[in-house]
Amino acid sequence: MPRAPIPAPDGDSASSGREELATQERPQPMDVELSTSLRVLVTGADGFLGQHLLPRLISRGHRVRAVCREAPTRPGSQAPGIEWRQADLTKRESLAGIAAGCDRVVHLAGRFVAREESSLGREHGTGTRNLVWEILKTDVERIVFVSALGASPDAGEFYRTKFEAEDVVMSADLEYVILRPSVVYGPGDHFTTPIVRILKTLPVFPMMGDGTFELQPLAVEDMVDVLTQAIESPDVAGRSLDLAGPERLSFVRIVRVLGETIGHPRPIIPFPVGLARPASRVAAGLRLPSPFSTAQLDILRFGSVLPSDENPVRTVFNLKPLPFADAVTDYLEPV
Repeated sequence: MPRAPIPAPDGDSASSGREELATQERPQPMDVELSTSLRVLVTGADGFLGQHLLPRLISRGHRVRAVCREAPTRPGSQAPGIEWRQADLTKRESLAGIAAGCDRVVHLAGRFVAREESSLGREHGTGTRNLVWEILKTDVERIVFVSALGASPDAGEFYRTKFEAEDVVMSADLEYVILRPSVVYGPGDHFTTPIVRILKTLPVFPMMGDGTFELQPLAVEDMVDVLTQAIESPDVAGRSLDLAGPERLSFVRIVRVLGETIGHPRPIIPFPVGLARPASRVAAGLRLPSPFSTAQLDILRFGSVLPSDENPVRTVFNLKPLPFADAVTDYLEPV
């Protein structure tokens, strides 16, 4: 569908309110010859993806300006080559000069759950709009935006607001790469971590519906390889690419693999889909373990798989994506 022109900043977006399995031996990202290191601005730098991407960028000789809402406290955050900046993308005044002197922008910032004072439309739509307007004042050559597989104006709020953020990026007079990954998982993620917590805590695993809805999870190692190429390679400019792992897995299968990996297989007890959302809210209010936030339940409900057998992780980025069982074994220990 046609993309809308980029609106002026400061307003809420309209919606506020099967391929062959890979082996562990796989090609590395293309080795792009760089005449000089790049200055890369990364939003959401303290999040799951950012924590994995920043060390890669530093190891390749790039200089990083890492943007986050709160002061970073995690180990390694003060590594040489990283300049931290605090900013709230929904507040344009906090972004003044944020991209000055940068060559690339990697826009990772996003949320599954809205803050009390800010809707997902504001977090994704207005935040991206404010960032792009600031970028356009500079000599930034490219923005790499991480959206979501399934982003659409007709889906749930998370997907819808990600689609609106894509509109902002694609409508700007700026070279872009848009990446739409399926569920990305790895150490410190928001996908396998809550499942493992449930498996360790409860005698059974409460399953939303029959658990047959499918996902195509992508290992964070592969996502970081893709991001590295999207930052460095001239061959992917101006493209929007759906990304996923090598297997379409039912949620039941994912839970069973995780249970076996940590040595805590549990009986899976289905319960009505209609109870999943209120149960998640109650669990959060009582500080009880819950597999997912209400927004993540929407992602599961809509599924997250490629529309065809073609996977740009392989065909565009020349990678063999890691099988799920192999990748989780690398970072999950039996308990």
